[in-house]
Amino acid sequence: MVIFIAGLIGTGKSALSQALAEKLGIFHYDVDEIKKLILPTDPNYEYNLKNNIIFSEETKAKVYCRVVEDFPRLAKQYKTIIVEDVMNNKNVRQILFDGAATYFGGYMLVWVTCDEDIIKERLEKNQRPGHMLKDPFAYYLALKKQFDDFENPDIIIENNTDLDASLETLVSFVTSKIK
Repeated sequence: MVIFIAGLIGTGKSALSQALAEKLGIFHYDVDEIKKLILPTDPNYEYNLKNNIIFSEETKAKVYCRVVEDFPRLAKQYKTIIVEDVMNNKNVRQILFDGAATYFGGYMLVWVTCDEDIIKERLEKNQRPGHMLKDPFAYYLALKKQFDDFENPDIIIENNTDLDASLETLVSFVTSKIK
């Protein structure tokens, strides 16, 4: 099974997915590492980052196809993995969902949400070292306009409080589903 943890930037999905992986001993797949390889090949890479323009569906599809290329190998090593990303486009994220169904036999979708004031505070205060975004909150606002809501998430985590409270809710849910 693939546990997809998705939501807009600043919702805390990276911290939550890494904490979940550590707590349950599940492999955490780092999509950001694939983005660092694929996104710079986009001819508008620098312009998009500088101007907070969301990358094209084609570029995002390349990222997700590359992620799915790793699924057969990972499925041989792990029964369950965690994959975390924004997954803002309905059509493009289907690549991941189909790959999970093919190689892992299924998936669950965790949608992480958060109040915008908290997102702004997090993005202004906690700029991750080496992150490619120059102005994370401006990028969040642009991304929010193009975000396709998830139709049937397995659970929605409102990550407005401390990480431990959200993690406790998520651990309880995940362990009840992957037994």
